[in-house]
Amino acid sequence: MEKTMNKKTVIIIALLILFSFSFSHFALATNPGQIYEANISIMYRNTTIYAPAVAQTDNGYVGIISTITVTIQSNGSGRVFVDTIPLTQIDMQGSARLAVKVASKIVEVDKIDANTFDFFFVVRTDATIIGGPSAGAIMTVATVALLENWNLSNKTVMTGMINPDGSIGPIGGIPQKIDAADSVGATRFLIPKGQGTYIEIVTETIIEHGHSRTYSHPVTKSIADYAMDNYGMEVIEVEDIKEAITNFTGYVFPTVESDKKISTEGYMDSMMPLAATLLNESKNLYEKANDAFDNSSIPNEWPDYYRNDIADFLNDGKDRYEESQKWYDEGVYYSSTSKSFQSLIDLRFVTYACEYFKSEDKDGYLTSLLDQATSLYENKSKEAKNAEINGMITLQCVGAAQKRVSEAAAYLSDARLSYENGEYLTTLYRISFATERSNTVGWWLGISDGFNDTGDINITTLENLVSEYMEDTQQSITYSTVILQEVGKSSSYITSAEELLESAGDNLENDYPAAALFETLEALVKANIAIENIDGDAEGKIDRARNSSSNSIAKSRNIGIEPVLAVSYYEYAESLANESSYDSALVYYKYGNIIAGAISFTNFSAGTASSRYIGIPEVNIPTWKKMFSSYSDITLFGSFAFIMGIIAGVGLAVIAYNIHQSKKPEEKKEGKWTPQSIDEYYKRQKKEEFPGNEIPRSIENYYKKNK
Repeated sequence: MEKTMNKKTVIIIALLILFSFSFSHFALATNPGQIYEANISIMYRNTTIYAPAVAQTDNGYVGIISTITVTIQSNGSGRVFVDTIPLTQIDMQGSARLAVKVASKIVEVDKIDANTFDFFFVVRTDATIIGGPSAGAIMTVATVALLENWNLSNKTVMTGMINPDGSIGPIGGIPQKIDAADSVGATRFLIPKGQGTYIEIVTETIIEHGHSRTYSHPVTKSIADYAMDNYGMEVIEVEDIKEAITNFTGYVFPTVESDKKISTEGYMDSMMPLAATLLNESKNLYEKANDAFDNSSIPNEWPDYYRNDIADFLNDGKDRYEESQKWYDEGVYYSSTSKSFQSLIDLRFVTYACEYFKSEDKDGYLTSLLDQATSLYENKSKEAKNAEINGMITLQCVGAAQKRVSEAAAYLSDARLSYENGEYLTTLYRISFATERSNTVGWWLGISDGFNDTGDINITTLENLVSEYMEDTQQSITYSTVILQEVGKSSSYITSAEELLESAGDNLENDYPAAALFETLEALVKANIAIENIDGDAEGKIDRARNSSSNSIAKSRNIGIEPVLAVSYYEYAESLANESSYDSALVYYKYGNIIAGAISFTNFSAGTASSRYIGIPEVNIPTWKKMFSSYSDITLFGSFAFIMGIIAGVGLAVIAYNIHQSKKPEEKKEGKWTPQSIDEYYKRQKKEEFPGNEIPRSIENYYKKNK
């Protein structure tokens, strides 16, 4: 790896053509077409890294090396620029942005503000057109190294996607990329965890009853063995970008562990009375609903078995009440309130349905309920809009209240639509949901009373923060959509993220900025999960998400901000994980994590821990491999052995002559062949062992092979 890291001060006289976005560190011409000239002083660092890729040729797929020169420049504002020859797919631009985002978060521990730099990625490759996901991880490593001013190993090469949470995502074509890595002298190759095998199609000929038969079958082989046997190269599976950084730089970042319970005494004192109140309401409503159902005459004939359907809701309401009681007894109060809320919706629906079938004026009964629900919503909406935000506690509580107003409005709108369509039971359920959701507004506005409201926030700052997160979320949605299309998958998380982002925009326009913030954060979480959970293994990601959320909560508390909303979602995620609802648990862990981080934005890089140098790990190669790590080494050894064989042969010939026998020296077996280049390797293979259309060469093929 040719690597340069320069640190210079230069004077630039620039002619700036205006774009649609703001260049905050440059004075701008005020009129379109005007040119402005100025002098500025900047510092920059850059480094060139290798990014292995796979290209399709007339001889099949081959590994190639792309170079990416990454530059950071001072007097910046966090902008990201990508220059490529040849053209790249849109995912390369998304990968560069995501690399900067992840790297920026990592270096905060060393009190480095990445928003004061601009970032440039110059990509050069021999491929016709290249994509970016598999280069995402190495671009992140390079960006961290530049921000920290650390040198990079030129003997390590990496492939892998970067996920928003810093985990390394799967890619394809690993054997070919290893071929390419050898061409630049790599001795260590980093791959995503879980991709340590590949499929090779083996062709064999067998003879049965005098007839030969040739057949092909797939064989699972080790990536590590492939790299070691062919090139003496060590393969390491990495799960997290910080592991990769250590292998490239020798530096490690601290792991922040929370040594306190997530649910503190103050949190529990605030949540317990609410949980007790809702539990009691749920119990009373169950008794009322059960009595109404027993005394009802609900039709239950083909084709509409209404009574059976309503009985199911009654049973669900009872089950959720009992679950609420269970969580309350265990001191898990937010989970208890959530179960009570779900119970209240089901039981309110049962009471409404019983009254509906009993009523002589069914239409009048429905319109009356709609009016009541609308009136309740309007009152709660005013409360939420007029609630003051004085600090980070009220920001969370008012945001949660406003978000619930938004959800109540959506259910009321749907209720009116179902009423117009003649779907009366659906109307009743949606009215029930809107009513209970409106009631929760008061819950959240009251919770803030139990905490000391710390942190500074004003409406202008809040609106700017929302706008920044909305832009970030839109980019994440676009990037995730592109990646999913490449692997032939879809995700409901994308649809949900788009809906949440649209709702956030509406709330921002309607003077509900706190609701807009938390809807945007939820949208961002779901957009990220869409690609982080691309393999469908939510359970395998639970521990990582739990630890990250716990650590973010601890960091927030360390700077004096109680992340009450984050703690609530963490607690709820715990209950979901206990119920094996891993997909939902993953969402709430990550939602709690991002909320704790967002409310800490006014306190940059809190904490005393920092990165430290431990040295780049030694490459683990067997001794005999180190002795003969290249074709030239083997050739040299073979020549030496041949000469020694001749000398030994002459000696044996003299002895043989004396006894009238002659012996030839035993032939020395040829040493194991090692290719000197990618072309030489593929010429030798002639595509026999690795047909280009059989081995996974892309993310899509990887998943097809591993279904």
